[in-house]
Amino acid sequence: MSGKHRKVQHSMQGVFVFVLLGLFAVMSTLMVLLGAQMYRNTVDHSTANNEDRVLSAYVRSMIRAEDTSGAMEIGEYNGVKTLAMREDLDGETYVTWLYCYDGNMYEWFTSDDGDFRPESGTAICPAQSFEPSLENGLLTVNMTNAKGVRETVQVALRCAQ
Repeated sequence: MSGKHRKVQHSMQGVFVFVLLGLFAVMSTLMVLLGAQMYRNTVDHSTANNEDRVLSAYVRSMIRAEDTSGAMEIGEYNGVKTLAMREDLDGETYVTWLYCYDGNMYEWFTSDDGDFRPESGTAICPAQSFEPSLENGLLTVNMTNAKGVRETVQVALRCAQ
């Protein structure tokens, strides 16, 4: 009878080990799935936050980078409001245009001797509107991002005209 008892005990140990391994596999899979979902949510939230901030951050950094005396000019060409930033490179004058056109924020870097052609620029990010104004050395840009949220960037120009 002791041989039969050992056989039953050995079978129970095998079943217990198999159930324990199965439980470990199920719990491991569950943890991986939960971790992946948390990661996906974090990435989605981070992407949405970056998309919300990219327009204002881009405009602010461009203005600060080109802040030299007499460089900034507000204009409107064929209904497109623009911010033109001029700079001299190797004796030639170039202009960087910022404007909203066809549902996007555009940048166009070109020589200063040509006509403004909005289709020639590079789309930076989706945007609905771009309205720059300059008063007493304070450059204000009112923008509407792709989601319809109004943003305002104000930069006190160091080299005000």
